[in-house]
Amino acid sequence: MTVLLADVGSVLFRFDPAPRLAELSRRTGLAPEVIHERVFASGFETACEEGRHTPAEIRAWLAGHLGLDEDVAAVSRIWTSAFTPDEDVIAALRGRGLPLAIFSNNGPLFADFFDERFPEVAALFPRRFWACGLGLRKPDPAAFDKVTAALKDEIFFVDDNPDNTREARRKGWRAHTFTTVAALEDALAEL
Repeated sequence: MTVLLADVGSVLFRFDPAPRLAELSRRTGLAPEVIHERVFASGFETACEEGRHTPAEIRAWLAGHLGLDEDVAAVSRIWTSAFTPDEDVIAALRGRGLPLAIFSNNGPLFADFFDERFPEVAALFPRRFWACGLGLRKPDPAAFDKVTAALKDEIFFVDDNPDNTREARRKGWRAHTFTTVAALEDALAEL
């Protein structure tokens, strides 16, 4: 059996960081550029994606570095505001009638709150491989090895990053670099 394995940001979900930065700016009084530099350009977000910080530790770090005084659930709501489910992509994957799974570089503010924030999508994707749970981000070959060992099925992987789909092919997976829903549907028709 083939498992349809999909990335989250810019595949299953449209990704736009502007609402998240605007909300962080509104709540902290800091300019979006300052927030971007402190949280994203600094490498802190990458460390979160790699699972080096729990949601509570992230909340405390944001309080100390941005002055964001919110509980973990509120911080997750702000964090996930950058993501909107792409119903067309989800329908294209769902329409194949094959098992669905996620392989994403998202950290715990997304992963730990996925069922709560996006219950309809979460119900369709029971198997999830988050970078924060693996302790590794794509395109690290070891992350792909962990997913291969866990799924034990043929994999068709959809990701918007060519580095990730290239590594997937090196691991023997079928892979599609996402650009449009129409191109994805064409690739799925070949299964």
